[in-house]
Amino acid sequence: MPTTTIDDIPFDLWYQIASCLDPQDYINLSFANRKLYSLLKSDFTARNAVQTDTFTKLSISHTREGKLALAGKITYVEALRRTYDVREAVANAQPYSACLVAYGEAFLFNQGVLCYLDRGEIRTLDVHGAAREEQVVNIGAVLRRACTVSPDFSQEVEFSLLNYSHGIVAGLCEMEGRQAWLIVLDIRAKCTRKNGRLLLLQQLESSRRIFVRHNEKVLFYGTHSEFAGHGHHEWVIHSWDLTQKKPLAERPVQLENFVGSEIGSSICFEIHDNHFYAISNETGFEDEEIDWTSYYICLRFPVETPHNVEWRRLWRRQHREGPIHDTWTNISLRTDDATNQLLIVESRREWRRAGSEHYRTYYMQPLSCFITDPADKKDGVGQPKDWQTGSEPHSSHESPSPGFPGYLPVPVLPNDPLALALDDRNKPNYEPPKKRLRRYYHPEYDDHEISSPNRRDFILAKTKYRTYNHCASAFVDLVNDNSQFNQPRDHLRLRIGSRKRKCPIGEDGLLYPSELDEDNKPIPDSDERFESRGIKLWPPLHSHPDLLSLLCPPKRCGNVEAASDERSIIYSTDPSAPGGRRPIVLISFDPTIRLDNIRRLSVKLTAEESTLPVEIDREDTRLSKGKRKASIDIESNRLAPGPSTPSARLPIPWFRTEEAMYLHINRSYWLR
Repeated sequence: MPTTTIDDIPFDLWYQIASCLDPQDYINLSFANRKLYSLLKSDFTARNAVQTDTFTKLSISHTREGKLALAGKITYVEALRRTYDVREAVANAQPYSACLVAYGEAFLFNQGVLCYLDRGEIRTLDVHGAAREEQVVNIGAVLRRACTVSPDFSQEVEFSLLNYSHGIVAGLCEMEGRQAWLIVLDIRAKCTRKNGRLLLLQQLESSRRIFVRHNEKVLFYGTHSEFAGHGHHEWVIHSWDLTQKKPLAERPVQLENFVGSEIGSSICFEIHDNHFYAISNETGFEDEEIDWTSYYICLRFPVETPHNVEWRRLWRRQHREGPIHDTWTNISLRTDDATNQLLIVESRREWRRAGSEHYRTYYMQPLSCFITDPADKKDGVGQPKDWQTGSEPHSSHESPSPGFPGYLPVPVLPNDPLALALDDRNKPNYEPPKKRLRRYYHPEYDDHEISSPNRRDFILAKTKYRTYNHCASAFVDLVNDNSQFNQPRDHLRLRIGSRKRKCPIGEDGLLYPSELDEDNKPIPDSDERFESRGIKLWPPLHSHPDLLSLLCPPKRCGNVEAASDERSIIYSTDPSAPGGRRPIVLISFDPTIRLDNIRRLSVKLTAEESTLPVEIDREDTRLSKGKRKASIDIESNRLAPGPSTPSARLPIPWFRTEEAMYLHINRSYWLR
């Protein structure tokens, strides 16, 4: 019987195989031999890899590249290759470019657009599009118009950025006497709104811990300002129709019994698919002495009917898994590029099983609890449970109030001696532990790395920014690493730890077995295994001096503010001189983001493996928690800069387009 080789597999079978491959597997398979390369570079085959089913975890149809391919702007093969390039660049700590893009007092970064404050003006730059021009809004000129609404704007105003999305920016204006206004502007290059660019000018009853979330049609802003009967503050959510310029509801929504006040560490808010979501990793206002289980509390309501609030409770962890180092905890809501579903992403630094070692783990929890079709519910923990209470199914999906109940009684307690000590005053939480799928948790170190002498940690005070790149399966930290330098200056470096899927066949030549649920049925995707790709630091110590000075312009980086997406990181450090403007630096992992004035560095930079000893964490401090973005003072009668003669000083237009600031700075480096 003739031997069958990989070249003998018919095209129809390869076409079906393509739908089961992610970009990394697809591109790597094409490198196997010439025939496979020719076969897989076919756009017909590549289309099946891009357009896989909505709930297939390997699809890229919701990525930037996938959308471009579906719109016919690039080929499907180009979409796969670009996605592969970006994810591999992140996983290997090999950025394509680094640029000093602007100077300013504060910034926001969302949807590939940099929005920053500079000298009394809001400026926006399309980073992903490598734009040559910026849209500029003069805040003083806007406030002169606002004086017709309220005389408060005639005095000195402190302005701060709150949110940017879909070409719309929201800011906070604060005057003396604690008066505060919310101002919302359409700052797109071409505004097609009939009612103009000023979308909202609203006086606030309170600005306590204010946040804003919006899209092109609706806006929600919330404050942690309502003092409830239980003696704690609660969140109040206001809604606004940006198209009709009117409230969406007559009264705000109060999130009753929704615990948590620190956005980013205990709670997060987001708008997705015409719903507003609120997530908390805390269950009660008071800690319980006897408790077994922790939950995520999930609230949502339709943007058009804010008072139709639904709530769910999702299993989070068992307390016996070990204590948590709370200062390292952060939580966010992300959109899964494969399924377009929301994903809870939480980082926890834990003493596993109460041992002496503590390290971080990122946990991913698909927010499928609001999906009505049970077949589509994939919670990432392997066992179907009731999404509302975690125990018996509830007769209705409607919530009893616009928030979460104060306490849900436990139907069954564990077989634990501590259960005998409970009385009527206790409010414990308990649910049997669940099995987590490996794809939904990523420990910082594997079993070999955790005890390695080459392991190197950074204390929280030196970890200036930390996030997780879900697409590349990578920890991404921005750290201040000056331990190997004699000169008295800081050095900012990326610290990236990634992983990849292992071959499904083990060393014994057999497929990894699936785990079983409570009914002894195989749990889907539980046979997946992963292996670490190591932790890398970039740039290396011997890098070009121009690059090192660009990444950390001042001698001391001081307070670092940062933001990121799946393909880039933007951060700002303290100014080089007192009273100066903060440099804003872009690190890009996308080869298609090429600013016009970019030039190549003469030295090729390769990320280095972490090889230094562990630093003992003695200086943990809570950084940037509950602190509002930097603000600037604005005078509403500010005039345009020009000649010194009074007759030549003319009012500046409140909106204009001008050449991007990075073209004048001229410090952009191509690193490949």
